[in-house]
Amino acid sequence: MTTTPCVSLTTGTLRPDERVNYAYGMVLGLDEFLAEQLYLLSKDRLHERGLHGFGTVSGLDVSVIQVDSDFQVLVSTGIGIDQWGREIVITCDQCARLGAWVAAQEQQNPGTLAQHLDATGQATVYVVASYAECLDDMVPLPGQPCSSSDQTMVASRIRDAWDVELRWDDPAMPRWDTDRRLARLLRNVVVVDGLPDAQSDEAGIVAAVLDLANRVHDAPDSLDPPPGPSWQLPADDAADALDRILTVWVTQVRPGIVPDLAAPEATSEAAILLATITFTPASPFDPAAPTIASCQDPDPEGRPYLLHTELIQEVRTTSAGGEGSPAPQTPPVQLVTLAGSGAPSVVTIDAWFHLLQAVSLPSTVDVTDEAGTTTAYAAAAVSPDGNGFSSQWQLTSPVGTGSPAPVGQVVVRFPAAGVLVGDPATSLLQVESSTSFLDQETGGDVLAYAEVGPAAPATVPNVEFVSIEPVLSNLEQVILELWFHLQPHGVADKVFTVRPVVTVYDETTGGVLPSVLSGPAPWERNVWRVTVVRSVQQQGPRQYLRLVFATKDFTVDVGGTQMPLADWIDRSGLTYVGWQPDAHEIVVFGFAPLAGQLKPSFDGPFNNQVVPHALLGSAGSTAKKTTAKKTTAKQAPAKKTTAKKAGGGQ
Repeated sequence: MTTTPCVSLTTGTLRPDERVNYAYGMVLGLDEFLAEQLYLLSKDRLHERGLHGFGTVSGLDVSVIQVDSDFQVLVSTGIGIDQWGREIVITCDQCARLGAWVAAQEQQNPGTLAQHLDATGQATVYVVASYAECLDDMVPLPGQPCSSSDQTMVASRIRDAWDVELRWDDPAMPRWDTDRRLARLLRNVVVVDGLPDAQSDEAGIVAAVLDLANRVHDAPDSLDPPPGPSWQLPADDAADALDRILTVWVTQVRPGIVPDLAAPEATSEAAILLATITFTPASPFDPAAPTIASCQDPDPEGRPYLLHTELIQEVRTTSAGGEGSPAPQTPPVQLVTLAGSGAPSVVTIDAWFHLLQAVSLPSTVDVTDEAGTTTAYAAAAVSPDGNGFSSQWQLTSPVGTGSPAPVGQVVVRFPAAGVLVGDPATSLLQVESSTSFLDQETGGDVLAYAEVGPAAPATVPNVEFVSIEPVLSNLEQVILELWFHLQPHGVADKVFTVRPVVTVYDETTGGVLPSVLSGPAPWERNVWRVTVVRSVQQQGPRQYLRLVFATKDFTVDVGGTQMPLADWIDRSGLTYVGWQPDAHEIVVFGFAPLAGQLKPSFDGPFNNQVVPHALLGSAGSTAKKTTAKKTTAKQAPAKKTTAKKAGGGQ
């Protein structure tokens, strides 16, 4: 009769969080030795998966070579950590015949190969590795009570081993993919020196980090964050902000990503990807004589890896705000604004350069249309100075080509070496050593884009939308008078401003500035004013502003009937300077002088206060916010979030 060995009534499932409490006189049995091993192994593996991760540490290179009508897959010696934190140490090269493996799959389940062929007749397999254990060194086992006579040998050792295999499906590695998504997300964060706390994007970054929990099952090739502008953090708060952001990652996002760091065996597999191999089998494929027609080189894309600590300390890629951090970045500025119009045989593009000094262009510049055709447009200065420098230029296409002028999107290339700034000895390329521009190419050339549409009707020419005059200015805020020209000469309707809607941007940083609209003036219904909080104390004589008017929300009174400004533009056929029909916006530029360049404010209050586009704070309120931020760590983010929301669009 065969029976199992008798066991103690106290023997049960061993716990990895318990270690033996040794005491003199204690009888040590099998459980105690197993518990000791389990405790030490579990701690080591928890350390690996919790603090280091998983992937290839060294070696484990995958290659293929052709052998007769088959291809041999080779995996070199090396070290890896699987997803459960277990060490994979391969001490001798491994190899397998790809065709023979496919033949074995086909013999076991006929039709398997056909299920994995794509439309081109190719198939893909994955080379994966994982930890394994082998029982070794058999020794005699003395007889025990209640045991059978045939139980005479037992393995005295458990040897660490490995499994290297080919699979039709790649191993799920959501923790590796999510770690890479977080890294790409944080690379999109820009630290800006002098950025006001109200313009910090910390709340948006936190929301994006929390959203990573919803993307763990996305394909590994969708790693980059959704397209959009870079996030900005003030340089003086960047280190603290990153602490708060990464605390959200550690406490709220990472615990929900498999494998479970505390108990990985219950939630995921352990294997790690080494390479992807795409091959073309013979058609038809004969399992008895397997033939692989062609095989691509192994693709390591998506393969997890671990960098050793010594290398990481030498790289020194520290977070913003710490010692050795890279200098805070300044966002690129816009070089020029373009406005184009097309006639039956000619295109005209107005170019307004946003530099402190006037520029000189070469006689022609290259303009490329949607069809990819590049044409040299003649460049002519508008109101040039004695040296031919101007901030406004007009670009004109050749006339008399016999074909219609292009209508649609065009790109203008301004050559960095050919554009002069301020004087004949200074090129745009030299300016780029201290200033970066939007759409600046590697060689220094700057691209600018325009929409070329049919020219406005001759009876209603382009007109200026608004005149901007700074009437009061100090180091904290500026008041601009806005005189809207909604009723130009030749238009019979009586048009008045009812409710303007405007967003004010700092042209240098691109950030939204808190602002409040008030009006209309008691003496003129089309005169309003906007009070703008300065972003930083400027080093130069002026702060340059961009005002964007949302015409769908901008309300006007036309002969007693109220309507959106966008409808009035469509009805009248007017084309205001700065009009962008696709965005339904009018873009206007202005400036704010510093204190010492004050102009007297107009007398008398305006009639009514419009709902502010953004909260307007005085110097005293700004100081209070800074004090609260330093007093308690919990109150500071709340204040910043409120200010940031106030700076958003209406």
